[in-house]
Amino acid sequence: MRFYRRLSSFKAISFDLDDTLYDNHPVISKAEEELQQHLRNVAPVCATLSPDFWWQHRNVCLTNQPELCHDVTALRLACMQSGFEELGFSSHEAKQKSTQAFEYFLAHRNNLQVPESVKNLLAKLQDKFPLVAISNGNVSIEDIGISHYFSDTFFAGNGNLQKPESDMFVQACNKLNIETKELLHIGDCTHADIYGALQAGCQTIWINNNEFGIKKKPLKVLPNAEFDHVEQLSIFL
Repeated sequence: MRFYRRLSSFKAISFDLDDTLYDNHPVISKAEEELQQHLRNVAPVCATLSPDFWWQHRNVCLTNQPELCHDVTALRLACMQSGFEELGFSSHEAKQKSTQAFEYFLAHRNNLQVPESVKNLLAKLQDKFPLVAISNGNVSIEDIGISHYFSDTFFAGNGNLQKPESDMFVQACNKLNIETKELLHIGDCTHADIYGALQAGCQTIWINNNEFGIKKKPLKVLPNAEFDHVEQLSIFL
């Protein structure tokens, strides 16, 4: 636990989800593996594709629709539909297969257990502060059993720009009726969470959990504090 900037009083706490509250790296890796097997099952030709086939379609979709960079769900669906169409499926078939594949992916993507220690922490913090979730991803907080800890949730997409853009931080503060400096944001990503929250005028704590599988980018700006794991937030109880 290391403090870099003076931490002023705050009235609410916002949380990133993936790789902040739980180790998301093995979950996503498993979901990606299951998705590729599913694609090979529904379209055997997928077994013959080059490793970068879907990545190339992702790049094409982003070139044609750059706004998709702010919506991981819409981008994945567009990428798969584009790929299926190149493989010879009609637009209708491609859309249908893409939707089914995405639902299969989500089932595995949401197949995770939030540690009991984290749930206990959220429950106690909830008694002292309004809690909100701010995420660039598409995890279902209902499916992973933590929705009841948050008064509001903000996900990138559907008009919301991804962090580090200020959209969701400002929306959260407006909903909470507080100034941005009164929001303490907790996250693992040095760019999206730390840089983004500071740029929006919020305070922030970097969760640098070395037990988690995701690789961290170096800090470009100092957070208010760096914690080794999210449970250290218990100092605010």
